[in-house]
Amino acid sequence: MKKIKVYNMTGEVVGEESLSEKLVEGTLNQDVLYYYIKAYRANQRQGTASAKTRGEVSGSGKKPWKQKGTGRARVGSLRTPLWRHGGVAFGPKPRDYREHITKKVKRIALTEAIKGKIQEDSLSLFILDKVETPKTKIFAEFLKKTGNAGKKVLFVFNNDKETNAGAIKSLRNIDSITYDFLDRLNAYIILNSDRIIADKNTFEAIKGFLGGDNEK
Repeated sequence: MKKIKVYNMTGEVVGEESLSEKLVEGTLNQDVLYYYIKAYRANQRQGTASAKTRGEVSGSGKKPWKQKGTGRARVGSLRTPLWRHGGVAFGPKPRDYREHITKKVKRIALTEAIKGKIQEDSLSLFILDKVETPKTKIFAEFLKKTGNAGKKVLFVFNNDKETNAGAIKSLRNIDSITYDFLDRLNAYIILNSDRIIADKNTFEAIKGFLGGDNEK
């Protein structure tokens, strides 16, 4: 059984959740993770970089001087890429970098990313009390007591954004912290974090991504 620690809001260990080893054992599918991350990062590119070619920069197309007899190197145009203010040879042009990612690949990549964090003991749960008055100090102290201060920590909440509004306002001013919701969770943001800390209510959903039942 894989044990996952459960913390309260004060950073104290108050219990454990068990997860069957068969759900997280085995070698990770690095090929799927590589393909997904490569495609995900490509899809974030705007593709708006552009440079003017010799046909687009200003300047005369007239030959500056005759071909022979001057002692200078031959040149055909002021807009040559070899000269200052000339066009750019093989420069970037706006293009679409998007790569299609199938739902199956997204699902497998997410599962493998979660498995990886569990194998590294980088997944923790916490019991979230409703935060009526947002205070950054609440989560700053929580991270300090759990040994995660300064680490890249991803907090995962359930999809009820209104209920979690106070907690989100409390932690979003901490530079090393990011947060996301279950319906937007993806493999990239998981792999890009040092530790995943999930609201205990999301544990069933995380277990569902792995395709199994929680065992105690």
